Amino acid sequence: MSRRGSGGLKGLAGFLGSGEHQFGQSLMDESAAGVARLPVTQLVPGRFQPRRTIDEAWLAELADSVRRLGVIEPVAVRPLGEGRYEILAGEMRWRAAQQAGLVELPVIVHDVDDRTAASMALVENLLRRDLDPIEEAHALARLGSEFGLRNRELAELLSRSESAISRTLGLLALAPGVQALLQARRLDAGHARVLLGLPEADQEALAQAAVDLGLSVRELEKRRQRLLAGERPALAEPVVPADAELDALERQFTQRLGAGVRLRYSAARQRGRIEIDFRDLDGLRALLARLPEAGS
Repeated sequence: MSRRGSGGLKGLAGFLGSGEHQFGQSLMDESAAGVARLPVTQLVPGRFQPRRTIDEAWLAELADSVRRLGVIEPVAVRPLGEGRYEILAGEMRWRAAQQAGLVELPVIVHDVDDRTAASMALVENLLRRDLDPIEEAHALARLGSEFGLRNRELAELLSRSESAISRTLGLLALAPGVQALLQARRLDAGHARVLLGLPEADQEALAQAAVDLGLSVRELEKRRQRLLAGERPALAEPVVPADAELDALERQFTQRLGAGVRLRYSAARQRGRIEIDFRDLDGLRALLARLPEAGS
């Protein structure tokens, strides 16, 4: 069984796959160097996995894909001894394979230390954009604390700017209610950063107003400034509750697009926005294909 890697922090992209973290083939070539097969029962979840929640609907879709096409990208693992292997990257593929009834998985085995294992788990999720902003912040904080890495070192490790690392870690100072909105992807990180430094009650009230009214970051910043100037009414404008027609339109959009749709509308402001859920670029392209061409 082939083993690659020396335990250092360099070459994580090589561990995780080239380019966009995909093999060039449409289906995996198991004759590729280093690919072996292991029983799914010998694999265990990685202890550095940063994802805290599992989208069961998406997992079911992935399991269906595995039934039809098999696993098209091997799982990265490291040996634990006694025939067991810890998953470094690819836990969702492993879970989907079990749901699909597979007994074996293609794997590549790496001999790496804890620091590299933690980095691989985080990088994979960042490349796939699987993490919400708070999960990402917790993962960065854990990397820093467990391995004594400063923000500059985290930035170098993950090929990010030091300021980007600092901004992400700063989200952990937000009020619990704001963090919950970020995790539910109802609020963007840019909106959330506007709220830093405010009392928790004000953070949560302004965050909810941003969600209900569809405020831009600039509009939210104006409300923050008015609040700091003592204008308490700036905290929230009443939103006209969604009526039956709006609910019906939301359901129709959801059925037509085959994706979760939320309509945000303020009658007082005579404006609103549409939020459409999608997981990745393939999902976004599929949504686009369902929309008619302009002028058609």
